[in-house]
Amino acid sequence: MTYMSKEKEYISDDDVVVIGGSDWHPEKKPGNTQRWKIIAFVLAGMLALLVMFYVGRHIVHSREFVQSRTADDVITSLASPMKGNAGVTPLSDEVMGVKMKIYRLNGLKAHFADTVPDYTDSTIYLVTRSSDYKLVNDKKEIIGDFIVDGDVLEKSNWRAGFMAVVDGNAQIGVDRNNKIFNHVQENGGSMFRQMALVSAGTRCDEQFILKGKVTRCAYARNRAGEMFFIETVNPETLYGFADALIEYGFTDAIYVTGGKQPDLFYRTEDGTAHGQYIDDKPHELVVWSHVGNNMTTGLGRAEIPHGGDMR
Repeated sequence: MTYMSKEKEYISDDDVVVIGGSDWHPEKKPGNTQRWKIIAFVLAGMLALLVMFYVGRHIVHSREFVQSRTADDVITSLASPMKGNAGVTPLSDEVMGVKMKIYRLNGLKAHFADTVPDYTDSTIYLVTRSSDYKLVNDKKEIIGDFIVDGDVLEKSNWRAGFMAVVDGNAQIGVDRNNKIFNHVQENGGSMFRQMALVSAGTRCDEQFILKGKVTRCAYARNRAGEMFFIETVNPETLYGFADALIEYGFTDAIYVTGGKQPDLFYRTEDGTAHGQYIDDKPHELVVWSHVGNNMTTGLGRAEIPHGGDMR
C-alpha cells in the first residue's frame, strides 16, 4: 500500500493508492454554491430597484409645492367673510389659445351638498362640483380628505389642492399641512381635496394624472385674495389650462371635474339667474349663497345603482 504525497510523481499499476492524509486537498469545483450566489445577487439587485421605485414614487407624491401663503395665513383668512355685494360677475378671456369663462365670486358663503338644490331659490348664486369619487360595490367613496360640518368622511392628502370652509367662509390653496385639516374639523367646518393646478404662480405637474383633452374647470384665487370659478370653452389639457391660469394672473388654482355644462347656472349681483346646473352623475357639490350655512346639506351616503370611477 502506498500513500500518495506531494513528492510522488509516478505511480505504477501495482500500487494501491489511498487518497487522503494530511497532504491531500481535494479540488473545489464550481457548482450549486456559485449558482446560488449569482441568484442571490440578482434578487438583491431586483429588491434594491423595487425599493428605489417605491421610495421615489413616495417622494414625488409627498413633495411639498411652493406655496403662496402658510397654513396659518389660510386659517386666519377663514375667519373673514368674502368681500363685496352678493353676486357672481361673469367674465371671459382667451389666454395662450385657451378660451375661458371666468366667474368672480363676491360676498358669498359656501356649503357642501350631495344633491342639486332648488336654484330658483333667490339665495343661491352658484352651484359647482367639488371632490372626485369612485364607486366600490355600488357605494360612493370620496377621493381625498373630505369633511362635512366637522365630520371626517374620508382622509387622504395625496391631492394637494383644497377648499376649506368655516362658518361659510371659503378659502382655496395648495397645502398638505394637517393644521388646516385639524382647524376645519375642530371648528365644525367642511373641506374637500382636489388635484393642484397652480401653486404660488407655478404649475403643479406632479398632480396631473389626467391626460388628454376635455372641458376643464377650476377654482382659483388672485393675489388680492379674490375667488373665481373658471371653465374652458373647448377641451384642453391640464398643462395648457394651468399655463393659461398662470398667464391670466391667478396665484393658486385647484382642479374641479368639468363635465358638460352648456350654460352654467349663476346669479348676478342684481339677482338675475342665468343658465342651469346639469349633472347626470352623483357628484358632491359646492353651493354658494348669501345666507351661509342656513341651508340643508343633505349629505347622505346613498348607494348608487351603476358602477365606474367618476372623475
